Amino acid sequence: MVRMNSGTATRVMTAAFALTALVGLSACSSGDSGTSDDSSENATACTDFETTYDQFTALVKAGPADTDVQTWTDAKTAEMQKFQPLADTATGDVESSLSTLIGALPADSLELTEPDSSSGQAFVDNSTAVVDACTAAGTAITLDEFPLVKFN
Repeated sequence: MVRMNSGTATRVMTAAFALTALVGLSACSSGDSGTSDDSSENATACTDFETTYDQFTALVKAGPADTDVQTWTDAKTAEMQKFQPLADTATGDVESSLSTLIGALPADSLELTEPDSSSGQAFVDNSTAVVDACTAAGTAITLDEFPLVKFN
């Protein structure tokens, strides 16, 4: 058995404590804080939202054309459902704004395009909030103008 005097024992204990603290701090500083993952997740969610929004808007603008209204409505409903999983891929304010937009989507896509539609206006307003959240998160997106019909 090795015997140490109290001064040597104190120095060994201090060195062991300092080494433990140093290892702990280096592990904390070298770890990923998650912001790059969050940023990447939000960037993907934002660009996916931009694509989905623009495709949906183009479909709304095109109208039923030579197809019947039901086929057009079904196509819009299918496109509108693409918004549903986007909030699951985002974090923070982007997730919150996407969840708000998705929660306000009407069951019937025709409601968005009725004259003076409150759900259409909410869709535009909520989409603007998503753009703002994406921009604040570092991913600037630009959306096509959604065709709101207004009575004069």
